[in-house]
Amino acid sequence: MASSHIAGTLRRSLLIKVISKPAPSREDVASVIELTAAKVVDALQAQSMTFYMVEGNEIAFKQVYYSPTLFEGDPVKEKKFQDTSAKLLQLRLPVGKGIVGKVIETAEPVFFRNSDSQAPFMQSMAQTTGFEVRSMLTVPLKTTITFGAIQVLNKELSAGTEGEFTEKDLALLQEVAEYSSTLIHRMVDPKFVPNAEDTARFVSKLTDLPLVTKLEEIEIDDKLIEVTGDAIIRREGIFPHKRMSPNSVAVLMCNPLDYGKRDSFSQATEMSIEEVSVVSATLFETILKKFFKDAKAGPATSEDVDISSVAEVISTVYSGDGVGEVTAEDLESEDSAPIIQLTNRIIEDAYVSGASDIHIEPMEKDLLIRYRIDGLCQEKLRLPKQVTNSMVTRLKIMCNLDISERRLPQDGRIVFKKYTKKNIDIDLRVATGPMKDGEKVVMRILDKQKSTLPLPALGFSDENLAKYRECIRQPYGMILHCGPTGSGKSMTLYSALGEVNTPDVNIQTAEDPIEYTLAGINQMQMNRQIGLTFARALRCYLRMDPDIILVGEIRDEETAGIAVEAALTGHLLVSTLHTNDAPSTVARIGEMGVEPFNISASLVCVCAQRLLRRVCKNCKIPYEPEGRQKEIMLKALGWSGQIFKANPQGCPTCSGNGYKGRVGIHELMTNSEELTEGINKEAEVAELKRIAMKNGMKTLHQDSMLKVKMGLTTVEEALSNVPPDLIL
Repeated sequence: MASSHIAGTLRRSLLIKVISKPAPSREDVASVIELTAAKVVDALQAQSMTFYMVEGNEIAFKQVYYSPTLFEGDPVKEKKFQDTSAKLLQLRLPVGKGIVGKVIETAEPVFFRNSDSQAPFMQSMAQTTGFEVRSMLTVPLKTTITFGAIQVLNKELSAGTEGEFTEKDLALLQEVAEYSSTLIHRMVDPKFVPNAEDTARFVSKLTDLPLVTKLEEIEIDDKLIEVTGDAIIRREGIFPHKRMSPNSVAVLMCNPLDYGKRDSFSQATEMSIEEVSVVSATLFETILKKFFKDAKAGPATSEDVDISSVAEVISTVYSGDGVGEVTAEDLESEDSAPIIQLTNRIIEDAYVSGASDIHIEPMEKDLLIRYRIDGLCQEKLRLPKQVTNSMVTRLKIMCNLDISERRLPQDGRIVFKKYTKKNIDIDLRVATGPMKDGEKVVMRILDKQKSTLPLPALGFSDENLAKYRECIRQPYGMILHCGPTGSGKSMTLYSALGEVNTPDVNIQTAEDPIEYTLAGINQMQMNRQIGLTFARALRCYLRMDPDIILVGEIRDEETAGIAVEAALTGHLLVSTLHTNDAPSTVARIGEMGVEPFNISASLVCVCAQRLLRRVCKNCKIPYEPEGRQKEIMLKALGWSGQIFKANPQGCPTCSGNGYKGRVGIHELMTNSEELTEGINKEAEVAELKRIAMKNGMKTLHQDSMLKVKMGLTTVEEALSNVPPDLIL
């Protein structure tokens, strides 16, 4: 295939720009034209390449590129060609005149060689180019219109064709022109977007992956589809159709360059992707409807959620001072008020952006909307200050809170599928609080469509994973997870329960809120308004013959006491606390009034954890650490070598951030005779840490440095979350 000669960088850049949303900017196009020129000159072994664009009634030189072989390392010659290039870029040609004009007018390529009858014309071009012209290829840039041309001159003599291009060279240049045309047309006319079938064809050609145009062309494994599940297929946009081995599959994708989705699919299913075929978005939608008839039309994407237009309407409506108080009756239907549409769009946009939290923050002069994505808050938009009361009131109505109470904090829950027409099945945990400039609202997104991940996908090191799996299979005792809000404690607990969830085990949970629904597990939602607390749920569970009990959080002395009692009476209890590391968890339980000997007798393990941002695998930069970084690595791991840092410019895969996704780090402290003795003696936290490390515990800092060594994150990210250990 001709396109196989094009360098991977060119192919990827063109593809990303062709299918990107919104349309590429002029800077995007200029950079890709420059890249195309350099790479195609190299691929064709050409001596020069020129891009022409129609501007009004004239043809402009947009890019002139010369092969370094023309300079032969001679700075005088190089300067001469630079001057020639500068002069050409100032020239304008009349439309319809000359070779380029003919190509643009007829939309047909022109191929000249010295051996052809046009040889005298070729010789005359030497005066313009500054070197002898032996062969020329000129192809049009066209989509529904023709708006330019690409011209290459002279094949290198070293190519063995006596300096003349071949028919294969013409085919390659035409193919490149086809992709470049689509890109440039999108810049010239932002309304121009290739249809789904054309886009799929571009993707297939530029990735050298097979294109599937009909469902009949592929083998379908119904059982594989059923095992994978509707939610994962829709969320990741990946349709597994054939099992290649027990742990690998062949899949269909619209955008096979979305490696984040591919990784997420593999983690969720524990199946690697061995083969990828390209399908159009239209065919993918047809496939979903065929196999999941009862489901809604497909996963919501950023293209489905238009937040900007609604925000503009809101800004216009609320820009003056004459906006009156909005009543509850005004906020009942999405069709009745723009504020309802905006509130829904914010939630939908946050969901498709991968946010974990939404912050609605009143400021002195405006209302700030921020999302927390991959652990960092990012500003989304600012609205007029007058919007605050209306939006907060709407959110309170959605979660059935008291709209008249603005002086006290309130907690609630939104079941969002009641309010959206899109395929977004999420709940939101809502907290409101009075601030200086108005009520602030924070919403935690609980994705009910998102399945729990298997334990190996959570970032456990091999050593910690083996120890943790042994702990969760103990017949009784207490397993505690600690860390700040948003550190992944709940996901780890759910994943652990998923491993031990068998028909012969009775698992019961007390949660506030229920974040994931697990088949085969009895889950109870806490409700403090009616007195249903963790302590009361625990007392209830002790009379319901449980094997494993999960308590969402140990918050008070009563819950701690009953939890220890459950662990000492033949039950495996798992729960969470908010402490900084594993050893300090023991002290925290003691502060809640639990006797040291009860703690040591019941404790199986404590797992402290954090989530670090993953460095983007597509654009990360390798380097050798020096100075303090090298010293930190040596002290933590006894190793120093090549590691990676984030690319400041990022890439399309990571949206220019340099990071994509998150990975867990863990500090697993398992009980032992020495640790039991230390707890009974009420040893200091530092002493407990020394004992645990002596028995093989790797600290959060050490595990974070291990993730740096593995190329999963960066030193900067690790140190910003976990400081170096004082004890090593």
